[in-house]
Amino acid sequence: MKKNRILYLIVICAVGFLSGMGRPSFAQEPAARPEDSVIAQGRELFNSKEGLGVKYACISCHKGDKVIKKSMVAKLGDKLPSSINKYITGKAKGEKALEADSAEMEALMAYIRYEHAK
Repeated sequence: MKKNRILYLIVICAVGFLSGMGRPSFAQEPAARPEDSVIAQGRELFNSKEGLGVKYACISCHKGDKVIKKSMVAKLGDKLPSSINKYITGKAKGEKALEADSAEMEALMAYIRYEHAK
């Protein structure tokens, strides 16, 4: 009887492991790197005032030892667009927030995630 329970437990664990149940639920496939042109557009937006309609460009504050950290980008996760918009409409004194699904937001996020963040 005890041997059957142990065998049953081993089989359940093996099936779970082979089916992917052994992975933590937060595990995700890494996102594909965006095209270089999208990252370049994000770099341009990050480094200038005109494209975002802000008084202060992102680079005004986020340079040198104040570069956005990869750990912060990872921590923000899906909240990165709202954090960007908070900066745009707050500290950068922008006229309006970006739409979360806009090309500009996609470009800014790509630049921050794949090139700017250290």
